[in-house]
Amino acid sequence: MKLTLKPFGPVDPRILEHLRGELTSFDEVVLAPPVPLPATAFDKKRGQYRASVLEHLCDGEDGDRVLGVTAADLYETPLNFVFGHAQIQGKDAVISVARLQDKDPDKLLARAVKEAVHEIGHTLGLLHDEDDPRCVMHFSRNLADTDRKTRDLCKRCEEKAALTWKRLRR
Repeated sequence: MKLTLKPFGPVDPRILEHLRGELTSFDEVVLAPPVPLPATAFDKKRGQYRASVLEHLCDGEDGDRVLGVTAADLYETPLNFVFGHAQIQGKDAVISVARLQDKDPDKLLARAVKEAVHEIGHTLGLLHDEDDPRCVMHFSRNLADTDRKTRDLCKRCEEKAALTWKRLRR
């Protein structure tokens, strides 16, 4: 199964390489050429980019799953901001590292992986896990939520995603 990482705008290459190395559950992780942030996604009033627009722009990329990665601040109504966005059982997702920053660069990298796995989980059909705050599918309202959860699916979410994984790996 192939995962394509698609950078939107300038993204620190260390983050992209870290994601590439950490998402090894995919048979192949490739890095698409970066593309500029689309003006059509920018909301001047908010000063943010609409996540779903970037997500839809991933659609033309080759891969079983495509993860857009950006350093731009994202939102999706009705929320003030989002760390990422994906459609349930869709092919494409997007994450932003804008609000994942920390003085400790390792913490930023760990957060980016958690958000990537979370959004890819949605593409595998998983909803938010409100029962287990340590499951990567738990909804993060803030950085404390992201830091509390692990980068792994809980047993229940893992079982739900198994069928999609099996189908994609054929």
